[in-house]
Amino acid sequence: MKKTYSFKQKVFQKHKIANAVFVATMMASTQASAAGFQVNVQSASALGNANAGFAANTENAAVIATNPAAAASFDKFAFSFGGAYVEPTVETTGENTPLAPYYSNFNAGFGTNYSGPSKSDYDVDNSVNASTLPSVYVVMPLGNKVAMGLAGYTNYGTNTEFPDDYAAGLLGGSTQLTTFNLNPSLAFKVGSKIRLGVGAQIVYGSAELERNLGDGAALGAMNGIAELAQAGASAAQIGGAIAANNAALSGQGGGTQAFIMEGDDIGFGWNAGVLFDLNDNHKIGVSYRSEVELTFEGDYSNYQGAELTGQLDLSLPAMAELGGFHRVGNIALQYGVVWTEWSSFDGLKGVAAENNNLVLFEKGYNYEDNIRYSAGLSYYLGEKIILRAGYALDEAAGDTTISIPDSERQWYTAGLTFNITDTLSFDLAAAYIVGEETSFTETDTNTGLTYAFTNKAEAVVGSAQMNLVF
Repeated sequence: MKKTYSFKQKVFQKHKIANAVFVATMMASTQASAAGFQVNVQSASALGNANAGFAANTENAAVIATNPAAAASFDKFAFSFGGAYVEPTVETTGENTPLAPYYSNFNAGFGTNYSGPSKSDYDVDNSVNASTLPSVYVVMPLGNKVAMGLAGYTNYGTNTEFPDDYAAGLLGGSTQLTTFNLNPSLAFKVGSKIRLGVGAQIVYGSAELERNLGDGAALGAMNGIAELAQAGASAAQIGGAIAANNAALSGQGGGTQAFIMEGDDIGFGWNAGVLFDLNDNHKIGVSYRSEVELTFEGDYSNYQGAELTGQLDLSLPAMAELGGFHRVGNIALQYGVVWTEWSSFDGLKGVAAENNNLVLFEKGYNYEDNIRYSAGLSYYLGEKIILRAGYALDEAAGDTTISIPDSERQWYTAGLTFNITDTLSFDLAAAYIVGEETSFTETDTNTGLTYAFTNKAEAVVGSAQMNLVF
């Protein structure tokens, strides 16, 4: 028979060793994908301009990724296909050793000589894995006033992974979120200058969360031995317990898997937009994308032997965008503002699918709506080549955690468009993203340990795209 108790039910308890009090408040912490798991690389041509004016630039079909109304500006079948490769570098530095006083009290109380992790044991050179993100767009005119669009791309995702034996394993672990948005839409011409569009979001998402005991293994062993002492165990019994827990007390049990949960789901939403297509050189676009709710359901297990079906609700925030494109001679100025409703994301709570009252893990978050500002320039070098450059400032969306090292980011981008023929073109783009260095503390509510960290993040993005019109 499968055991159905959860990671949250009994992992650590309160104990007293000699005159020291070991406090371990048991509340689960998953640190799953939090603020800052938005993806902004849906188009190579847009990336070259730091996504400035993305909602208004109708140079290729990728514009429907952000504004479905733009499809009505195409009078021919248009197809764009591409992808982006994201190579992040995140340096995490530990600034304290939270287990040190517990080891000191334990050694003093029981005459042992164990030592805990040093600061360097909380350092990680790179906790975020590289990712490849494909995208595809199709625009099909259905007469003079109506067009159909079909877009496939990613808006949200993350892929963080810490070593299995990482000392702060209950905060780090592995967090993988993958989403793909299939977005059919219809667009309509209203008069000669206004385009309206509406679409459906069909979002497939898969998630896997894994956490390891880390410092919790040693602290749990110390608490258990303290409980024996409090219960009046003999010196021989205590010595036996210490010997039996030597691996955990020595820090060798930190790699034990605390729990793992994986699941997938399909969620639904909508999007809409308007494009003021004033003429070929001046366009302004506004769009809105609704929130999408995903309920991941899949296998859950923990180191206590629980095996059951877990369920986790995740909100993908709503977004609104304003973009402008204005060309004068050989130079085009583009600008954009994107608002994301991160305040709708208030935390993560995993429960048993058979009994929603059985909480497997829980983590609250403190997020606020954020804004991304961007500006770009395009230079038309004859009819064959477009040179692109851009800058964006991406506000931090919420509190920094080691599993999702969110911070204010600055984007520096450049790109090229090659118009091979009237019907075929290629886009290439690159971006260098620099995150603000952040110092922060994070408390593991499973153990009561408070950690201090410094994070420094940057990323390099490369993107390519092919466009056809016929």
